[in-house]
This record gives sequence, C-alpha cells and structure tokens, in this order.
Amino acid sequence: MAQDFSMRYPLIRGHGNFGSIDADPPAAMRYTECRLEALTEAMLLMDLEQNTVDFVPNFDNSQTEPSLFPARIPTLLLNGSTGIAVGMATNIPPHNLCELVDALSVLIHNPDATLQELLEYMPGPDFPTGGLIMGNVGILEAYRSGRGGIVIRGKTEVESDNKAKHTAIIIKEVPYQTNKAALVGKIAELVEDKILEGISDIRDESDRSGMRVVIELKKSADPSIVLNNLYRLTALQSSFSCNMVGILDGQPKLMGLKEILQAFLHFRCSVIERRAKFQLSQAKERKHIVEGIVVGLDNLDGVIQTIRETSNNAVAMNTLMKKYLLSQKQAEALLDITLRKLTLLERKKFVDESKSLSEQISKINELLSSGKHVLQLIEQELLELKSKFGAPRRSVLEEGDGSQLKEIDIVANEEMLLTLSEKGYLKRMKPNTFHLQGRGTIGKSVGKMRVNDYMLDFIVCQTHDRILYFSDQGIVYSAPAYRISECTRTAAGTPLVQLLSLDEGERITSVVPVSEFAEDQCLLMLTVKGYIKKVSLNAFSAIRSTGIIAIQLVPGDELKWVHNCVHDDLVAIASQSGMVAISSCNMLRVLGRNTRGVNSMRLKEGDKVASMNIIPAVMRKDFPRLPIPGSRDRDTSPPWLLFVSENGYGKRVSLSDFRLSKFRSVGLRGYKLQSDDRLAAMFVVGYSSEEDGESDEQIVLVSQSGTVNRIKVRDISIQSRSARGVILMRLEHAGKIQSASLISAAAPEEIELDD
Repeated sequence: MAQDFSMRYPLIRGHGNFGSIDADPPAAMRYTECRLEALTEAMLLMDLEQNTVDFVPNFDNSQTEPSLFPARIPTLLLNGSTGIAVGMATNIPPHNLCELVDALSVLIHNPDATLQELLEYMPGPDFPTGGLIMGNVGILEAYRSGRGGIVIRGKTEVESDNKAKHTAIIIKEVPYQTNKAALVGKIAELVEDKILEGISDIRDESDRSGMRVVIELKKSADPSIVLNNLYRLTALQSSFSCNMVGILDGQPKLMGLKEILQAFLHFRCSVIERRAKFQLSQAKERKHIVEGIVVGLDNLDGVIQTIRETSNNAVAMNTLMKKYLLSQKQAEALLDITLRKLTLLERKKFVDESKSLSEQISKINELLSSGKHVLQLIEQELLELKSKFGAPRRSVLEEGDGSQLKEIDIVANEEMLLTLSEKGYLKRMKPNTFHLQGRGTIGKSVGKMRVNDYMLDFIVCQTHDRILYFSDQGIVYSAPAYRISECTRTAAGTPLVQLLSLDEGERITSVVPVSEFAEDQCLLMLTVKGYIKKVSLNAFSAIRSTGIIAIQLVPGDELKWVHNCVHDDLVAIASQSGMVAISSCNMLRVLGRNTRGVNSMRLKEGDKVASMNIIPAVMRKDFPRLPIPGSRDRDTSPPWLLFVSENGYGKRVSLSDFRLSKFRSVGLRGYKLQSDDRLAAMFVVGYSSEEDGESDEQIVLVSQSGTVNRIKVRDISIQSRSARGVILMRLEHAGKIQSASLISAAAPEEIELDD
C-alpha cells in the first residue's frame, strides 16, 4: 500500500525501503516507518465513529472492528483489486480519481445513463505505471460484461544522434505489473540468441527522477521494426485480463462498470442516512440538555437556594426535577455546571447553541426526507475529494487494437525487386543490386539460371504489397510480398510451388503488386490470342489458397498480361510485328471473373500480341494532339512509347504520332523491324521528368540467359514510327531480350560500365 508503482493512489506514506519496480525486496519492519496518507483518512476513515457501518467481533472476540469502511469513493475501482479464493478470483484495474468522480456525478444526475455516456467521462483504466492502452474494444467489453482484455504497451521514444549517427529506443514507462529488471534481462537474452535483431546495446539508466531504459540500435536497423518485435516478443506489451468480481450483499458477483457504480451509490446512500440519523440523535440529546440548562439559568436564584437547602446530590437532583419539570439528564447537567458559566454571557451562548441545534435538526430532517438531497450531498463530498486529491491520468489511450501484432507489423515497408523466371523461380532482391549502366553495355548477370530457363518478368514493389500471381490457365493466386525470401543476385530463387498451390504444368505469366484494393481500380487482362477483359480489383481482395478463376479461356489460349487501370486510362497494345493500337478503357465494361472478354485488335496471320501497357488518365489529357498548322517540326514532348526489340534495339516515339482507335482495329505501325527481329516489349514513359523536361525513369532489360542491363530512359533517342532504333544491349552470347521492366528513378548511384 506504500508502493506508488503498485497502487494508483497509495494508502500509506512510507519512509524507508518498501521495494521497487525491479522486484527488490522491502527492508525489514524495524528499518521503516509509515503513516496514513491524507487521502486514506479523507476517503476511508471519515465518519467511521458515527454509526455509519456495522462493527463485528475480531478474530479472538476481544475487540470489535468495522465490517467495511464508509468509503466516500469506490476504492474497488480507484486502486483496483487482485485476489483469488476457492472457486473465484477477481482482477479489477485501477482508475483515475477525477474520472471516477465525474462518472459517479453523471450517474447521480441521470440514473438511466448508458455505458457509452459513462465512457465519455471515464474512458478507461489509469495504471500507476502509465503506459499506452491500445484501443477501447477490450475496455468496452470489460465495462459491459465484467470480463475483457486490455492491451497495455510501454511508453517509448526514439532518440537520434545526428553526429554519431546512432539511434536508440528509450523505454520511459512499462506496462502495469511488469518487472523492469526481468524485461531488460529478457531483451538481452533474445538479442544474445539472435531472435531479436537490430540491437547493439541495452542498459538501464533509471534513477530517482524516473525510468529510462536505453536500447541502442545498429545503423541498419529500423526503429519501428525493432519496436514491433519488442512488443511481440517481450512484456513491453502485455494484456490485463479484467475479471470484475466484487462482494455484493454478502455474495460474490461479476459486475460491469455501471453495476459497480450503482452498487456504490446505494451503499453510500445508506452510509449517509445512518450518519444523519446518528447526528440527529446526538443533536436532539444535546438540545434537550441545553434547554434544561437555560431553564436553570433563568431561575438561577431558586436553583441555588434549592441546592443549598438539600443535604446531598440525589436529593438536590430530585428536587430540581420536580420543581422545574426537568429530566434526570437535564438536572445532572445543571448540577455539573460551574460557577463561571453562570454569567449572562454564558447564558447567551447556551441560548444560541439551542437555536443552532434546532437549525441542525431541521436540516437533518430535511436531508432524511428526500433521496435527492442525499445524492446531492454524496456528489458534494465527491467533488471535495476531486478538488483536493485529483491528478491527471498517467495512462494514455491510443487508437487501434494492438492486441494482435501481425506478421506484417515486423516487416519494413521497403522497395524491392522481384524477378520471375519461365520455370517458375521467384527471387526478391534489394533495389541497389543492379547499378545504373550506360546504353549499349553488356550488363550484369541476374544470377544462375536452370537449364533452358530464362527471365520472364522483373517488377518493382513494396514489401507490404499483396502480390497477385496470374497463371497461364487464367487462375489467380495471392501471397504477401514479404513471404518471398530475400536473396543475393547470384542466388537461384524460390520455386513458386513452395508459395502457391499450382497444378502440374501450370505457369505464372503475370505478377501484379497491389498496395490497396481501391474501389475505382480495375485489372485489365490480355491473352495470347488477343482477348481483353476488365475486372474490378475488389474481386481479388479475398483469394483462397488454391486460387480463383480470373478469366475464362478458349482452348489453346493463355493469359499473358495483367495491368492495373482506372476507367479513364488508355490501353496501348502492340503486336510482335510492331503494330500498335491505342484505345480507351472506358470502351470496356467491367465483367465478372468467370468471363472471356472481347477481341483487343485484329492481328495478321502469324502475328501475336507482344505487349500491353496502360497510359494513365493524367497523361492522356492532351491525346490525341492535333498538329500545329504550317509546322514541320515533330512533337517530341512527353509522354512517349518506348519500344524494345528482341535483338536489343529500342527507341522512343512520341504519343502524338499515334491516334485513338476502337478495339478490334488493326492499329498503326509503331516499329519497323528487321525480318529476323520481333517486338519484345513496349512501355509508356514520361511519367516524371527532370528539370530539363527529360524522363528520369530507368529500364531493366533481361536476356534469355539471365543477363540484366539497367539504363536511363533519357539515353534512348526519340525517333519516328518507321525508324529502327538504337542499340540498348549487346546480345552476342546472351540470346535475345526475354523481358523488360520500367522502374522509377532510384537514388544517385555510381555508373558502372561492364565490357
């Protein structure tokens, strides 16, 4: 009761060692001193001697003791209670005195107040050690039914030293009933066992001024990730299980917040009534005596003569009783009066006292006649305690439920490179794996490839993204991006069959990262035979482990391309022969998953679809652009279509060189290819530009042998639709270009040239 880390409002003021939050034992009794706190006397012991509660014999029947204290505030909620008995237990959290008084005041004025109304004034527990209370779901359940779990986190701060480039997590408060020394030891143990990573040092700098546990982080560590791991693996986040059992009318009962407050008000009303009746009897008895003294003082000479004529006290008392019609107590009080009180001034005091007692009796009778007056008095006494002993709350209420830390909470949301091979091997790498290179260089190998395997796709996404995997059979699967194992450039990767439930012979042909399943987003799908379909992205928000149907295919067809789009976007479709058709996504209506779609463009015999790309709505506002009359100069302003051929050639063509067409059209010639060359990929570039108006995007080319080349888009020249283009990547021994990916500009890197 003297530990400020155990009780929200300690009942005893101790002098000496009474233990610590590190579970240090208290000193022996002979080395300590203690006395009651002022709050204890004002809250528990006031009016104890005014017959407010029943007294019962103690353990050996030698004395009597109160069966309970006439508490002015429900200490069961103020300091909480924890205990266990045969067949029952209780665990009630502590609360703030000011909030408790406010909640009682609300219930006094409105007995039909709902739990939600009470929560506006008393939003939750207030623990002596502070901390963060995560969410109100557990609080609401505990206050409603008496049982519920409250999640508490320690209060932390992140400190950074810019000079030393060090970052540290500072623990300033720990959850209620948490041993700080044991917490520090557990963290050190997890670091030693390499379960908790990113921590270089931990030390306890706590002193009399407050708690301070310093956790120094490694330079590469993310403070938010380390903190989430601390919450998940240690007692820095704990749960307080409420089991609000109290003794009501001699019986244990599980009660909610409102029921406890109502029970206290009922008890407090009985205390006030018993105290008022006791004070009434005391006032009446005193008034009776004072009235007798006043009668004696009014007949002072006769009283004195009567006393002088009698032989003893008994005779004098009987004579006074008969002569002046006094009771025995009045006669005794009159005989006991001293000579100094026989003056006129003293008589006036007795007369005034009689009037004061009459007023007091009248007020007490008025109080006892109305329950409303009793409740007003209860509220007045509560407000007196609040003004004298009230203090701000220590625990902070946080939004969101931290009871279940998900796996995603301990993974940093960073940019990642994702590569997919034709044989179904997936690899996750850091974005700086491939340095920026010049146009026309050989490039750098993406790693070891299986026999007859080559790179199929190369995308950039975030680790928190949801990856949708579309197979050639029109089935879509889903898995978080962080589930893919991170590896080096030379590693082989993870087989997709270990992540997805693929059927035998089924191949993943398109990978789409999704950060958020927005309502206005759609997926545009295109098959090898040219069927195109638009489906709402929300249709893929819940995908079972065995996958769901994404598109209905005709025999011999395969799903090859899937892209995100909105209704105002344009779609550019290119064939292997270099034909390009640009149409509006608005021309396609949203279909269900189990449908086939419509023909995208008319293909010549032997020609196939080579690529599909989305032109965002923000880039199509000036498309199609009309030529300036009398001008012979070509429009070279962004956006552009970037073409890449299988033989390693490429070029940019201004979007203004094309026109908008309907679906099922032949399109326009976008690239004049050699007889032994075919179009490998096409992209829309010019999303973002530098100060000179040039693109700051980059393109990653992957050859069939796995060689990767990453170059700036601005280094690729802008040419006409009939031009051949420039060399992007030399393919002497690397086969042909298998895939190409467009990525945003990364941080400035050292340009690395490979011969």
